[in-house]
Amino acid sequence: MTADHATVTPPTGSATGLSAAEVAERRAAGRDNRTPDRTSRTYGEIVRANVLTRFNAILLTLTIVVLAVGDPIDALFGFVMVFNTGIGIVQEIRAKRTLDQLRVLVAPTIGVLRDGSVSRIGPAELVIDDLVQLEPGDQVPVDGRVVTSAGLEVDESALTGEIDPVTKAPDDEVRSGSAVLAGTATVVAVAVGTDTWIHGLVAQAKEFALTKSELRAGVDRILQVVGWALPPLAVLLVWSQLRGDSSVSDGLVAAVAGVVGLVPQGLVLLVSLSLALAVLRLARNHVVVQELAAAEGLARIDVLCVDKTGTLTTGKLTVEAIEPLDGSQEGLEAGLAALAATEPTPSAALQVVATAVPAAPEWEVANQIAFSSARKWSATEFVGQGTWVLGAPEILLDAMEPGAAAAGRARVAELAQSAKRVLLVARSDAALSQDESLPSDLGPLGLVILAEEIRADAAATMAYFAEQHVTVKVISGDNPETVSAVARSLGLVGAEHFVDLRSVTGPLTEIAESTTVFGRVLPEQKRELVEAFQAAGHVVAMTGDGVNDIPALKKADIGIAMDTATAATKAVAQLILLDGRFDRLPQVVSEGRRVVANMERVSSLFVTKTVYAAVFALVIGISGAAFPFLPRHMSLISELTIGVPAFALSFRATDAVCRAGYLARVVRFAVPAGLVAAAVTLATYWLTRSSLIGASLAEARTASTFALVAVGFWILSRLMRPIDRYDIGLLAVLMTVFGVILATPRLAEFYALDWPALDGVVATAALTGGSIAVIAALLTVRDHSS
Repeated sequence: MTADHATVTPPTGSATGLSAAEVAERRAAGRDNRTPDRTSRTYGEIVRANVLTRFNAILLTLTIVVLAVGDPIDALFGFVMVFNTGIGIVQEIRAKRTLDQLRVLVAPTIGVLRDGSVSRIGPAELVIDDLVQLEPGDQVPVDGRVVTSAGLEVDESALTGEIDPVTKAPDDEVRSGSAVLAGTATVVAVAVGTDTWIHGLVAQAKEFALTKSELRAGVDRILQVVGWALPPLAVLLVWSQLRGDSSVSDGLVAAVAGVVGLVPQGLVLLVSLSLALAVLRLARNHVVVQELAAAEGLARIDVLCVDKTGTLTTGKLTVEAIEPLDGSQEGLEAGLAALAATEPTPSAALQVVATAVPAAPEWEVANQIAFSSARKWSATEFVGQGTWVLGAPEILLDAMEPGAAAAGRARVAELAQSAKRVLLVARSDAALSQDESLPSDLGPLGLVILAEEIRADAAATMAYFAEQHVTVKVISGDNPETVSAVARSLGLVGAEHFVDLRSVTGPLTEIAESTTVFGRVLPEQKRELVEAFQAAGHVVAMTGDGVNDIPALKKADIGIAMDTATAATKAVAQLILLDGRFDRLPQVVSEGRRVVANMERVSSLFVTKTVYAAVFALVIGISGAAFPFLPRHMSLISELTIGVPAFALSFRATDAVCRAGYLARVVRFAVPAGLVAAAVTLATYWLTRSSLIGASLAEARTASTFALVAVGFWILSRLMRPIDRYDIGLLAVLMTVFGVILATPRLAEFYALDWPALDGVVATAALTGGSIAVIAALLTVRDHSS
């Protein structure tokens, strides 16, 4: 009995399979193929996590205070809390639904032998020791050991990354997630459910983890600092207002005005909206972004890990050349055409060959041996044309006489150095034997040189990342020499530095930096490589299309799935290239850079407001003076100098390289800007309240509002640099809106604006304008000297 038709005795059960009682016993013991299907958060947990936040607690408390003792108009800031919470809930529920739909095993039913008969059941109904019947097209649902095999060939590319089919003989192991390409087999289930190898990968895929985001981390840090500073400042401000001449209600409303300014209300919302806009733009270019922060993340990467098959190549073979070794080109191509036309189950390589040769001649088939990945050749005996054989050169050349094989060996060795895939065409006048062995007197006729089809966009994309100082690492399950040859053909820097990871036993950290191409990589090694790059301080993106890529995709800062990826791989990736075009990645980088650069400007605006609000609360709290603003004043100031311009700035086009240290740069700008704004505003407030002007509290508050808006516009102009016509137009519109509000009685009354006498107006304008001019001059001198 040959290896293709062998059998071994099952370790448990019998040739008739498990009985119904044995199945029930195993199912009761929990030894079935069911797996838990839950992400880390339920819908209730998601809602609670987004609603019960420090940010919401602060704003809700302030809103309730204003609604209880003041004018509802002063509680407009409460709407920001609702928008922020809604966006957070929607995004996380969307992520949860994607993860809940994760399915690696897609076969609707599978054959199983029980009580002596075969039936088809759902993969989840299998139990340990079941005898599973595999047929072409099935996806292996359990980890098992082959009991009987009739030419079983499985595709393990989703698990290992290797594209060649694997022949399985009795006692060989098969793993869940692989697919049956040819033959049939009986497999005994040795691991089911959560015990299977693939479940470990799926468990990692289902772990809920948000994409790392420096923007989000920076905003969270800002909110954390504000959260710690707010309670003592709030207590101080409330105490100072209540011990003054104000009533309890007026004092509380004034205190809320001081406290609410501390909270960067729209920052979280605007970051989310800006990222959402980037997601919509990318969606129009067939890029699905499954987490908002992923658009930012790809803009920050400096290492991109890619697979060969599916990323650099399409996974399809092409015929690079057909070279005769003995005989004519026409005769060689005619024989190849006849082989392709008469092979009942042509291999993928032979199907490609058929597209590169002319129409097949009408040769009559006398006998035939089909292709098998175990023997690595196929043969057809034609009436009057001899026996033609197509297969692996190393197998066919070894069966020839040394003299006949010499020319073929020399050319195959030459091609091997360039990592080409080669098929040898041989011919014999002998007939095919019944024992399926190679015919005698084989002689080489020619070579078929195959190459993997390179993605048309791969070379340009590699060049782009090289220009952007992003290091590309190729991580593949294929032969490293073959992968290196593909990488070199694309002009990848360092492609000649490759390693076969089967020969590496120690940690990968030592070779990660110096190596560009990694071959024969196991799934856990892919993850280890990503960790090695991250440990060296890199921000890492990883592309993938197979289940074997899941651990690395989850560990990478950004996971990118190609269009050919399995459902599981797409589910865990942050980005999916729907049309498989690798050149979409530069567009994603550009969008991310636009968001990061604009959000840095926006954050500087919001933190500037937080700084001057903190100074107001501290100074007014200590002095005991009435607070210089009502909540509606702060809302107006925020709308004109923060909210509207921040939204407009988020649309600016830019492709500046992202730099680390976002929060540090924001603080370096916002602290001095906030101190300047606070100083000018407080000076204006106290000047108008002084005996020199003698303005009322309402008039002094109006003067303070004017001063802070004016300084806010100046700060905005500094952030806009270099200023273009769009920026000038925006500033002009904002100033006009403020002028209209001041000049329109109903609007002025709505915002409680009451101008002081003419001397107060002149003093306010002079102090504000003079202060801005002096500070601007000092900054100009500093810039010129540096």
